[in-house]
Amino acid sequence: MIKLGRIIPVDVRTIWTNEASHFTPWLADAENLNLLGEALHLGELTLQTTERSVGDFSADIVAVDEGGVEVLIENQLEPSDHRHLGQVLTYLAGLGSDGATVVWITTRFREEHRAAIDWLNRQTGDGFDFFGVEIEAIRIVDSLPAPRFNVVAMPNDWTKQARQAVRRATSDAPSEVGLLYQEYWLGLRQEFEQSGGTGRFPKAWPRHWLPFAIGRSGFQLSAGLFRAERQIRFELYMHQNDMPPKLAYRQLEGASAEIEAAYGRPLEWQELPESRASRLAVYLKEADVSDRADWKRQHRWIIDQLKLFRHVFAGRIRSLNLGTSSSLAGEDGASPNDAVRSPDFPIGVTENG
Repeated sequence: MIKLGRIIPVDVRTIWTNEASHFTPWLADAENLNLLGEALHLGELTLQTTERSVGDFSADIVAVDEGGVEVLIENQLEPSDHRHLGQVLTYLAGLGSDGATVVWITTRFREEHRAAIDWLNRQTGDGFDFFGVEIEAIRIVDSLPAPRFNVVAMPNDWTKQARQAVRRATSDAPSEVGLLYQEYWLGLRQEFEQSGGTGRFPKAWPRHWLPFAIGRSGFQLSAGLFRAERQIRFELYMHQNDMPPKLAYRQLEGASAEIEAAYGRPLEWQELPESRASRLAVYLKEADVSDRADWKRQHRWIIDQLKLFRHVFAGRIRSLNLGTSSSLAGEDGASPNDAVRSPDFPIGVTENG
């Protein structure tokens, strides 16, 4: 018979003896922040700041998700209490935002506080999500302790989240073209899942482009739909603020022969000299996104490019020597929208065809 190990709970206080000086810095690390993002199905989270002042209080961690939505995290290495519930609401009011995701982490949620999170998810506007999360640590026999985030309260994904995807993408009601794009991305997600794709798929926004994480802040993969040109672009998009312009692009360009050999054919190397950003792109021509009968072919092409680009670039991007704090994921100093915005349109403006 197969011999199995036994999961042994570990007192979190033996790992993080102090919430402010141990647990919060640990969670703010890019790798650990993304563990939380995965548990909440928010995708890659990018740190904005820790201990942000809000009136007489300070918020433990403020991050943003892949859609640029602010994520406010309140930590508590003890069972939930009324004081921290009040702090969560005070921080949220002090941020003055039209929308945010609020994550309250404790070692144990009391039933009345879990019910309060559920009530907030029912009663607040569509711009707000609330999560209750219990943090625990476990090990198997003599293994290193491992953290585990257990979600005990969350939004209703079937109703509220669908409305938020529309509201967050644009302050106005989505246009007919925007709804077409959203339907297109939902179809891509279905094809992705049917093809055996793994990992979290991005939210389907009503806009002409869709970003995919590649494991390092300031870099992303993106599919873009261009109706007028009847083509689709898939790209590696690079945008870092606190380093010499084009540094990452130049390093990749120096290995262009090796990169194109790994990809299998030439890429379009677009330095974009008038911008801090650069891209490496490929195009699918004669692709009318209004032609639903052709979507399956287009979707398969995008999925193939996603797999190829991740295979070719993921390791290379992680190993780039950028010589600044930007070499650490989540510390590039760019605004949240820089990491996910379309390079062809100003922030806050959507393309309506």
